[in-house]
Amino acid sequence: MRCGEPFPFQGRVVWLTPEQGGRTSGPPAGSGDYAATAYVPPQSAEEGLASFVLRITDPQAWISLAEGAWLVPPDDPRFTVTPGAVLVVTEGPQPVAYFHVAAVH
Repeated sequence: MRCGEPFPFQGRVVWLTPEQGGRTSGPPAGSGDYAATAYVPPQSAEEGLASFVLRITDPQAWISLAEGAWLVPPDDPRFTVTPGAVLVVTEGPQPVAYFHVAAVH
C-alpha cells in the first residue's frame, strides 16, 4: 500500500449500513488501513472511479476520523479534492461509505 507516505486528506468516514446498501459485515475490521475505490461527485462510479486508501482511526466504528489518499494520484481534474468535499468510497461500483474531507495537506 502507501508504506508510510503521507495521507493528504483528513476528515471522517461514515460507513453505510447494510440497509443503506453498505457492507453486510459492517465497517471493515483490521489494522485501520482500507484499500478500495472512490470517486468525487458529481462524477460517478462509471466515469470517475480510482484506487483509494483510508487510514481509519477506529476501524470498528460506523463513523470515525480518517485520512485518505489516492493510491496512484490521478493527473486529472476530476480527482481534485478540496475541504468540504465528500468522496464516495466503493467496493466495485457499490457505495459503502462517505469520506467527508475536512482538510487537505
